[in-house]
Amino acid sequence: MKNFTKITLSVLSLLFLSMAPLAADYKITIRGGDDLTFTPKPAEDRAPLVDKTKYDVVVIGGGLAGLSSAVYLSEKGKKILIIEKEAKLGGLAAGDTDKKGIRYNRGAAYWADAGEEIINILEHIGLNDFKKTYPIHDPIDSYLWKGKFYEHFWEQPTLAELPASFALFKHELEMSEKDGLIPGQPFEEFANLELDKLTAEEWLKTVPARVAARKDEESKKIYESFKKDTRVDHANPMKDVGQLVELYTRSALGGLPKQVSAAAFANFYVAEFVTRYTSPNGTGEAAMKMIKTLQGKAPLVTLKTQSTATKIMNEPSGARVQYVNGGKLHEVSADYVVFAAQLRFAPRIIEGFTEKAPEQAAAMNALEYSHCFVHVVKVKGHPYRASYDTWVRPEDYKDIDFTDVILGRWMDPKIKGYEGMRDFKKHPSDNDGIFTIYHNFQHPDEWMQNRKDMIPENHYKLAAQLAVDGMIKNLSPMLKEKWGTKIEVQSVETNRWPYSLMVVKPGHFSKFGKILRRPFGRVFFANNNLGTPSVEEAVFRGHCAANNIFKRLDAGFKNEEWSNCPLEAP
Repeated sequence: MKNFTKITLSVLSLLFLSMAPLAADYKITIRGGDDLTFTPKPAEDRAPLVDKTKYDVVVIGGGLAGLSSAVYLSEKGKKILIIEKEAKLGGLAAGDTDKKGIRYNRGAAYWADAGEEIINILEHIGLNDFKKTYPIHDPIDSYLWKGKFYEHFWEQPTLAELPASFALFKHELEMSEKDGLIPGQPFEEFANLELDKLTAEEWLKTVPARVAARKDEESKKIYESFKKDTRVDHANPMKDVGQLVELYTRSALGGLPKQVSAAAFANFYVAEFVTRYTSPNGTGEAAMKMIKTLQGKAPLVTLKTQSTATKIMNEPSGARVQYVNGGKLHEVSADYVVFAAQLRFAPRIIEGFTEKAPEQAAAMNALEYSHCFVHVVKVKGHPYRASYDTWVRPEDYKDIDFTDVILGRWMDPKIKGYEGMRDFKKHPSDNDGIFTIYHNFQHPDEWMQNRKDMIPENHYKLAAQLAVDGMIKNLSPMLKEKWGTKIEVQSVETNRWPYSLMVVKPGHFSKFGKILRRPFGRVFFANNNLGTPSVEEAVFRGHCAANNIFKRLDAGFKNEEWSNCPLEAP
């Protein structure tokens, strides 16, 4: 999936944002919770309202991990309660439909073909035809770099236009996968976690030496071309690739290349060279299908939105969960709990966790997160018809700029004039274009502290304006030259996803993976924070939490033949 990351906001940058005028002549709508939604409004000062229903499992968090765990659990007749703090289920995978019936994504954009286990899970949760129905058609990726447009930049004709360091990078990443150096789910069980010792930046610097050390003829040929290429700055040979990688690690992994694990980066980026999948509403299709499945299982499954969990209490024969809904404190009992919310909040609400599991709590408290803004920009017509995802790095790039733009209706077969073709080279006849801009910010706590001189609504609108104006500025020369078109913005919907992207640091898998996943009493952890911020990781961990609960209920339970889910000892 566009495997959702982010960036340091300096005080000067924040001051710039807070002083900038709100001059946009288009409507900006702000959606989603901000930072404060993670702190529930105080409930009435009275005893909790006790739900007399006894559930088998309470699931905290209605994103892909929570939904997938509920699908598997409910299929075996377990009575489930899902508690979600937002108004809608789906989390960062959520999509939406506008008044004209046009579907669009509000968060994560796509997912990858990630091996047998993930394919089985995706098919099981409702995407049984995804390889036929949802492949993203070429060209998927383009790069607008310093004013020059490189279409489908990982294909050989475009690689020939770029410094040879790009071809070197692609080759080494593909060879590393063949060598068994790139981990998959579950990452912490992978045999070789050499790359987890390095940052993405450190690994990138080793690429020339790694290729030079290879003995096969293809590697020798690619390395010789690299050495002779005068476009490469041989004093800093991977600098140009690093500029692209920085956009990607911000957008997908929550931090800069110097912050994120090379293992996480390699796992994400090797999928950029193969077919990826999406739907007209991005990864929202996966969420939508699971929600529909669960809604069809009432009263076995109960869904509670706008409800924030405040306390989880282990007991010898079960667990109690308290949550706030509508200003009232509620309490419910269950045999087990699946914690599918961001892990950093687990030590705050699980009673006795810090005292009884100090190593695990410390690992969770140390996790760093970023904010993700997804700006859905409605435009007049279809001015841009080059590729699905365009990465943008101008000469004056700053790390508060947006990272990439996705052509929002690329996968929509309902556009008049090209039904089923998914080919924007042919001009669609309708007038409803969409761009989706990915715009990420690191250190959200600093963001909060430095916006005191402006009401939050205006601050978020400025972030949207910054991204939209940047998109228009950078794409406009190309649009005028190639198609004689321009971007006419009609409206912007900014979707806020606070704490949505965890910065996967070096050592995350090798040092903390097995620690983070440990059950605590009757609480099982299922968020994709256990690995990488991706669709694949989320559905894997949801399925795995369900299997671990089944193991507690039946000592003879075994994983499916295709599953590598670690079953924890009771």
